[in-house]
Amino acid sequence: MAGLNFNTVKGYIAITKLKLVALLFFTGFTSVLIASTIYGFDWAEISMISVAIILSVMGSNATTAYIDREMDKIMNRTSARPVPSGTINPPVNALIFGIALVIAGIILAAFTSYYAAVFIFLGFIDSAIIYNALLKKRSPMNILYGSPAGGMPVLAGWIAVSNTRLNLIAILMFLLVIIWTPMHIWSLAYFYSDDYKKAGVPMLTSIWSPRRAFLLIGGLNILLVFLSVFIGALFKLSMLYVIISAALGAVVLALSIILIINNKKRTAWALFKFSSPYLAVIFLLLLAEYLWI
Repeated sequence: MAGLNFNTVKGYIAITKLKLVALLFFTGFTSVLIASTIYGFDWAEISMISVAIILSVMGSNATTAYIDREMDKIMNRTSARPVPSGTINPPVNALIFGIALVIAGIILAAFTSYYAAVFIFLGFIDSAIIYNALLKKRSPMNILYGSPAGGMPVLAGWIAVSNTRLNLIAILMFLLVIIWTPMHIWSLAYFYSDDYKKAGVPMLTSIWSPRRAFLLIGGLNILLVFLSVFIGALFKLSMLYVIISAALGAVVLALSIILIINNKKRTAWALFKFSSPYLAVIFLLLLAEYLWI
């Protein structure tokens, strides 16, 4: 990686996708703090697993930037990214950078719990290898296989604190992220469906008819909203949690219904833009319930 300049450094930062890192870190950090209310607060341990999650997600994204380099050259949306544009050259430097970050994250996680290290490793394998390298260009159901990767920070964060126990709330938070992921990815994929077709990526929203694809997304979103509200009832959380999670869920379902009816890309874009704040607020509410309410 000799000859680094400011633009190259910016490129390396860009391929880690810090916005996605922030969201997945927050889900993992929420899990860490909720687990700590049960098993006790060890701030050294909390700090280590937090940094481990950040490094591993950054590394997975950077590795994906290398894996997707040829596809990214073809797509208008991604052609200016650091690897296809040549900002990071040779492209293998992105792979080396990504793998180094993941290894650092796994080693750091192992200082808290070997199980946490295993979950972080599995998240990397699922995201970079199973989803991006093997299935993205082979199956329209690709993201269903890749979605568990997004939930691994929740499991890694929890087990780092509990050492060996995965409580029901941790498993349900993990499932929330898994069920949320198709809405997030497929709504974006529909908005950029021409790009995906040009690159030969068989995203579900490019292969199936719009109505059939959106009925599946709508069904998953019903399950997502039900689960988020069910968590409130199951664990006897406050009415504030139930009301806000239900209200946010109503927006998700309304957008899903509109998308089924009109099949318009601007509706898919609205669902995509709402999806990340939705997940963040649900986890913020859960965190507030366990820390302050």
